[in-house]
Amino acid sequence: MSSKEQFTLAALQLAPAAKTKSTVTLIESLIGSIAATTKPDCIVLPEYAFGTLRDWNDPKRDADRELKRIQTALGALCRRQKVNMVAGSVPTQTPEKRWRNRSHLFAADGSIVGSYDKQHPFRSEKLMGLEPGDRTPTFEVSGLRLAILICSDLWFPDIIRQVAPEVDFVAVPTMTTVLDKDHTSYGRWTWHTLVEIRAKENVMPIVSADQLTREYLPGVYTCGASCVADPSYRFTADEGPHSQALRVAMQEKPTAVITTISKEAIRAYREYRRDIGLFE
Repeated sequence: MSSKEQFTLAALQLAPAAKTKSTVTLIESLIGSIAATTKPDCIVLPEYAFGTLRDWNDPKRDADRELKRIQTALGALCRRQKVNMVAGSVPTQTPEKRWRNRSHLFAADGSIVGSYDKQHPFRSEKLMGLEPGDRTPTFEVSGLRLAILICSDLWFPDIIRQVAPEVDFVAVPTMTTVLDKDHTSYGRWTWHTLVEIRAKENVMPIVSADQLTREYLPGVYTCGASCVADPSYRFTADEGPHSQALRVAMQEKPTAVITTISKEAIRAYREYRRDIGLFE
């Protein structure tokens, strides 16, 4: 575990642009606006931050070349801004030419620390040929340990329970979707509830970056549910359910949501949960 007693997490909420360069420019602009007030220890991008498998599995597209271009651009961005980044996810081919939904972790020096493959793809992803991953590695950057899950992985509690004792926080790139514009509020509420429950039950901070609210495909809407959950936050008498325990992003425009975590507070809450018999 890290000796760092406080760390700041940021989730960027955006929609992929048609060109990689435009998306990288938007990401850097958002990071620049964050840096004016604070310096996050880790920044998380949304799932499919550079397009879905539908976009990548195009015979006219050189997927390997495009992936290298993205990695080079994000590595340079991390070096310039001196930030660690969970770079959302990108459809990536294995040496056996099978597709996986893969997230890369970049260190502040621009190097790639490692990667994680989504273990529980949606049925629609599987129908498009996406293969599930089969392991949950943990990583270390700047003295902090973390694990990465992707979107629907968070619905399967055994994964986060497996890594929670080993890490300081969990990063979850996501792309929440609903089949009706009128249900985007429901989609946000569902995802926020899941993130907060997983954070509380595992006494583990979770930072989740989502795509902003928009019509992604005809009749399919993303929900803009980016959030950061701090399970150690203690409610006051003046607060309702929407407190600092769960910081959420505005859903209609590119933005960021940021929270600073106290490891001392996490330890104290963990001990409290043990004392009352709700944590092993």
